Amino acid sequence: MEGMLFYPTLTPEMSEASGINVDKYRFTYSYQDKIFGLQQKGTATIKLSDPLDIWKIETEGLIFEKTVRVAYPNLLKGKTGIACRDADLGICIIWVNKKLTQTGYILPTSDVITSQGRVCKFYHTFKPGYISGDMELSIIFYIKKKAGIVQEDEADLINEDGVSVGEIEHIVLDFNSLYMEFPIEEYKSENEPLWWVEFSQWEDPKTVDMFSKDSLCLYLNPYYDGCPAPSTNENGDSIKNFDMMVDILAQTYLLIFQRLSDEDLKATKQNIGLANNSICSILHQFIEDCYEELHWESSEKLLKSLQKNIRMKLREERE
Repeated sequence: MEGMLFYPTLTPEMSEASGINVDKYRFTYSYQDKIFGLQQKGTATIKLSDPLDIWKIETEGLIFEKTVRVAYPNLLKGKTGIACRDADLGICIIWVNKKLTQTGYILPTSDVITSQGRVCKFYHTFKPGYISGDMELSIIFYIKKKAGIVQEDEADLINEDGVSVGEIEHIVLDFNSLYMEFPIEEYKSENEPLWWVEFSQWEDPKTVDMFSKDSLCLYLNPYYDGCPAPSTNENGDSIKNFDMMVDILAQTYLLIFQRLSDEDLKATKQNIGLANNSICSILHQFIEDCYEELHWESSEKLLKSLQKNIRMKLREERE
């Protein structure tokens, strides 16, 4: 019975008949008083990347713009619609950040009806540190103001303020992708191996050394046919040589864990004194997000459990 509603909600047929159309999200960020654009990959689950390699959700936040158009908004009201004729039907964006257990709603900055229909424009800024992990964005219709008079043929329609009466679009923004977080570079050379890792001289991976290219980097060599690559199609939702990438990432994480002192590893597991975006902080987040517990009894058991978890993580990312 969960999720069952006893009143009409938006259907694909209603969407098509009323001419609902949504523009693609435009994601940007502000850095030194300038606005820079972010690239998108994926459809239902979207990963964002910065060509300038500046942006991080924790330090720069996120800005987005979105436009929703309804060519024939009146078709959504009345006995064959989702709201009473006399009701005010609103459009908003519901956001959910599960990791920080936060949710909220975003109202349009502009909502006008012209001869071409209804146009809702959204513009919103998430400040640095406000979002982490991932975020769901759902565009919905809701009863903004209930009808003062309910017509006889509208008895089946819901008429309560604030009630959602249909979802227009739903996406997930993934800020916790293995690729988005892990510093990876391509280096094509016939004189180098398929892959290798380079570490800097860490001072304190709990606070000073950040999980970035300055501290560690995984190099992949596309000179070899077997070299994995993040995506092989325009949506960026597949991985070339998937099994090899699982192996490489698992061995890389093993090398990183082995490089930590016993004290730092303990702090990483228990989240003791870890600065945001430090090496140990990101490793702690990785451990927390594993589907199965990692096995620390020996190097070979740890590697096996890393392989299993990374395979599940990457499969989820490409679905």
